Amino acid sequence: MNLIDRYIHEVGRHLPRNNRADIQAELRSSVVDSLEDRFGSEASESDVGELLTELGRPRGVAASYYPQGQYLIGPGLYPLFRMVIWIVIAAVLGAQMLAWGVGIFIAGETFPVLDLLLSLLNSIPVSLGWVVLTFMILQRFDVKPDLEDESWDPQTLPQINEDDDLKRGELIVGLVFSILILVLVMFFPQWIGFVTTPGGKFYPNPVIIQYLGWIKISLLAGIGLDIILLWQRRWSIVSRISKIAVNLLSIAILVLLVQGHNAWLAARGSSGFFDAIEAIPGVVGGEWEVVGMHSFRLAFVVALVVTVIETLAALYRLVRANIKRGYSLQVISPDKA
Repeated sequence: MNLIDRYIHEVGRHLPRNNRADIQAELRSSVVDSLEDRFGSEASESDVGELLTELGRPRGVAASYYPQGQYLIGPGLYPLFRMVIWIVIAAVLGAQMLAWGVGIFIAGETFPVLDLLLSLLNSIPVSLGWVVLTFMILQRFDVKPDLEDESWDPQTLPQINEDDDLKRGELIVGLVFSILILVLVMFFPQWIGFVTTPGGKFYPNPVIIQYLGWIKISLLAGIGLDIILLWQRRWSIVSRISKIAVNLLSIAILVLLVQGHNAWLAARGSSGFFDAIEAIPGVVGGEWEVVGMHSFRLAFVVALVVTVIETLAALYRLVRANIKRGYSLQVISPDKA
């Protein structure tokens, strides 16, 4: 019954949480009864596969349990629609905060609280309206988000492994922050730097500007992978390898940024950490730029260390997942006499 367990588990991943257990129990009972009616109590693995093939893909079976009738966005598109809605809300809120922060700290502008709230109340409904309109069009033309072949083999169902489950909350938070950084580097590169006080002198960061193209590529690669992971709802061998590749690209860019800051600081006779400490008393005399570049370098060093650790952890999970999959295949494969 291992194949049935995997099928029921996969259907459950696409069901609403509040009645998931009841639907899974009902579906399991139906599958077992159908199997016994057609093949008897000694059904083989191939018999199970034949029955599950007739039932169809788990996502489609799960969609059949959603309320049917007239709708703007059907059950096939609804999971993707719900995911996009939350990402858009978070991104709009973040973009508004970014714009306000830039206006206050760089341009020295002030915004009445009422105007800020009205701007927020206007931007969120408009953004959600465009999302709804887009999905209405997709529903009208019966667009399917699942790009896989209609034919499928139940034997390809993934093993039940909680290590492959995604932490969607963390992924969405990371995705939103990546989108905000991308918005900054794409549309406001002239604001990449720092100010000492609201409305004070702005100090640009020439090192970041130098590698802006590579930073955009890295951000786009990470955002694309996160969106794919949110839709797939699990880690796979391919996605784990892709994550490692994206992290390696980020590591290379972070190394360039650290080296670029080192060269910039060395050219001004202030390359070491203790040089940064010594420069702090001189900020009144115009050394803010040096202190700021030291701060940027420190931030990139921390990001580099974190990314390296994350990459090593991802590599470990990839190896462990391969070992577990290999062991599972040995366990479920029939003995050859």
